[in-house]
Amino acid sequence: MALFRSRWFRFFLALAGAGIFAALSWAAMDTMIHLTGDDEFCSSCHSHAPIGASYREDIHGGNNPTGWRATCSQCHIPQDNSLHYLWVKGVHGVVDPTMELLKDPLEIDWHGNRERREEYVYDSGCLSCHLYLQEKTQGNPRAFRAHRRYFADPAEMNCVFCHENVGHNRLGYHLEAMGWKQDEGEEE
Repeated sequence: MALFRSRWFRFFLALAGAGIFAALSWAAMDTMIHLTGDDEFCSSCHSHAPIGASYREDIHGGNNPTGWRATCSQCHIPQDNSLHYLWVKGVHGVVDPTMELLKDPLEIDWHGNRERREEYVYDSGCLSCHLYLQEKTQGNPRAFRAHRRYFADPAEMNCVFCHENVGHNRLGYHLEAMGWKQDEGEEE
């Protein structure tokens, strides 16, 4: 059995073992990424309860004829490249639970966050589903006119600039109903 003692055999055996380890590691990581990206996981914290409730009422949350749902990660984690995706997901994975533990959840300014929605919703997520938006709207003058400024300069504006409540139907109502009062002078 000189074959089992040969240097080449051990090299290829080690290479095969490394390949199997890499494939299993990738599969485990991919599974964890998907398990931690849906609304059941994200709204399992108390402070996300109104967010989850408003999401489930929205067309993107399954309230549509087909039952299709966008995941939280599809909208709130950038889809432009894997490294950016993993970085933002990792930051949220550390910051969100830390804030939940160290801060009174009712102190989180969800109403203020809604005003800064451009920081939390990524166009790359919208466009990963609405991939052919420009081509599809060209045949519909009303839809194309509404998106013309975006097509001309996507860097100037983003999807949630116009689609303010996309993904979270009646979010203000759910926040109020679950204890997050809106400051006087703020609009719904």
